[in-house]
Amino acid sequence: MQSHIPRLLAAAACVATLASCSGGSGPSTGTQVAFSVGTRGSTISHLQGALLSDTIGVGADTLVIDSVRMVLRDVRFKRVEDSGCPDDDGTHMSPSGWDGGDHGGEIENGHDGHFDACESFNAGPYLLDLPLGGGVQRTFAVTVDTGTYDQLRVKLHAPSPDSADARDAAFLAAHPEFAGLSTRVFGSYKGTPFLFESRARGRQRIRLEPPIVVADTAASVDVTIRIDLSVWFKDAGGNLIDPSTASPGGVNENLVADNIRSSFHAFRDENHDCHNDHGSDDN
Repeated sequence: MQSHIPRLLAAAACVATLASCSGGSGPSTGTQVAFSVGTRGSTISHLQGALLSDTIGVGADTLVIDSVRMVLRDVRFKRVEDSGCPDDDGTHMSPSGWDGGDHGGEIENGHDGHFDACESFNAGPYLLDLPLGGGVQRTFAVTVDTGTYDQLRVKLHAPSPDSADARDAAFLAAHPEFAGLSTRVFGSYKGTPFLFESRARGRQRIRLEPPIVVADTAASVDVTIRIDLSVWFKDAGGNLIDPSTASPGGVNENLVADNIRSSFHAFRDENHDCHNDHGSDDN
């Protein structure tokens, strides 16, 4: 089985020419929103992705996760006062991931000096090594117009080798093992090594509670995306399942893809401890 993969930070945020998707009402000053990713909270502030394993035990069964790599791309914030901000492709994550989405041609309307219903960035793909054992890993940043936002949307992405998107082509040239896949996990189940792969994809709609305020006076805003690995390989009764049965074509593929979808949370996290600064992690 592959040992710990070195922690990887993907390229810096790729923000292209920006255009408004809804009528603007005047210019605003942009503030950097810096994203981190984590899997569970830590009592140690500023712990930066220690090279650890996560052990999940249920009864006599034990699952050890040694490494998790996941592909994300594109960021979208929805303003509290607007019901707009339609999805770029009108899709959501399906269990198997093959939902007909990822059509490309997304509208970009991030830091464009307008108060848009949504702030959108065609950024990435980013290959994230999720930190195990607590703490967060810094990933990427975007510049967002001032406002109050109650929803974050980010795409769990399975790059296609047939895609005409130059960004996907460049990504797959560097990481061919992710062709058609969004997630890869190495670990052991009951002492037996496994490689889990998932093609689940789609835009994640993550509620921000309380809403995040981006103000002109802020030097930056820190947001953590927390992905709860403890729920991935469990059935409805809370029992562990063998991850090798959940890769493409496996009997538990759809179950685990649904679990991945439900594991995303996001919140303001200025001290980088993978906990909501406002005390509620259930968002």
